[in-house]
Amino acid sequence: MKNKRTCDYIAEAIQNEILSGRMEAGEPLRQEELAETLGFSRIPIREALQILENQGLVRRLETRHVVVADFSEKVMDEIFELICRVQQRAILDMAEDETEWEMAVEEEEDFHTFIYTCISNEFFRKLLETAADCFIRYAVNETEDGKNVAKRKKRIQKLETVRKAYGKGDTGKVEQELEAYYGLLTESVRREREFQS
Repeated sequence: MKNKRTCDYIAEAIQNEILSGRMEAGEPLRQEELAETLGFSRIPIREALQILENQGLVRRLETRHVVVADFSEKVMDEIFELICRVQQRAILDMAEDETEWEMAVEEEEDFHTFIYTCISNEFFRKLLETAADCFIRYAVNETEDGKNVAKRKKRIQKLETVRKAYGKGDTGKVEQELEAYYGLLTESVRREREFQS
């Protein structure tokens, strides 16, 4: 686990507000207001906004103002589908490279960290690292479904099935179980944001 700076904690707090829907698309994020509200100087706020911009959670307008990006139900569904596809591709690449995968899945975060640290494609690695630090973290640690012990156990079982299927070379099962896992994450975010299915 990497060491967190103040700006990382600030970015995480704002991520939670955006992904929960408490901050809406187009809502302006002003450094001065955030500094006052969160009790920090403008420097870590500015750094946090840069992190959020790199994650696609906010966008910088031509006027240099920063606003919350669109996170409609459709956009959230597309994000988790994309993360799933990239992770499937990464696991297939790991199989081609004959990467060993012995450890059992005990924590979701460890699963995702293991996958992105095994990837040789730097773009995929960075994409999955960002996904794990932002979207997956939110779904797993901040939503009611994410914190629910029984639902967490079910998700971990899906990931352990992925690991076992990988060991057997069953790529079809890997893809199927990852899709089911990401379906659970998507549903937990939908419920949290009160999207209608």
